[in-house]
Amino acid sequence: MIERPYPPTDINTRQPRVATIKSGTFHRFYSGGHNPIFFDRSIRGRLNSPDGSFGVLYAAKETNGAFAETFLRSPGRRLLPDDLIKRKALAVLHSTRALQLVELHGPGLSILGATAEVTASPPPYDLPQAWSAALHNHPGTFDGIAYRARHDNSEICYALFDRSRTAIAEVERKDNLQEDWFYEILEYYSVGLAP
Repeated sequence: MIERPYPPTDINTRQPRVATIKSGTFHRFYSGGHNPIFFDRSIRGRLNSPDGSFGVLYAAKETNGAFAETFLRSPGRRLLPDDLIKRKALAVLHSTRALQLVELHGPGLSILGATAEVTASPPPYDLPQAWSAALHNHPGTFDGIAYRARHDNSEICYALFDRSRTAIAEVERKDNLQEDWFYEILEYYSVGLAP
């Protein structure tokens, strides 16, 4: 049996590949009526802290990545419930300083001793949470992790640690998803709305 790739004991001496977000926007679907800049301290999220000691905000480089991670969580589901669409909103965010994110994808995996399983494994999330904690506690004091979306691995997503809280600002909020841009994403993923 192949062992799951937990962080190696020498993780703090390894020099991860780093993606820098200098400017530009990133995207996040969230529960409408709440603050979109929310750092989750629960232990339920894939890259959350395993003990709730730090918070994580999930976002994506592009709207499609945020859509895939929010609405395509049930593999094979072809129709989205109308009440789900009504509960969600889109926030466009940007950073007010350069954010340094560990690349937990591509060649960044082998440098750290990880595999794609880390960010694509199903629950329980002990493996990805162990990596999140190790990278959060790394001497590089990174702002978060860049990884491939589980439900569309052509998209890059971000798990931003709460140490980046003061560097994230809201640019735009779209509370009504029933617009052309959203229907174009539905069509792109061949997903419809439940009657």
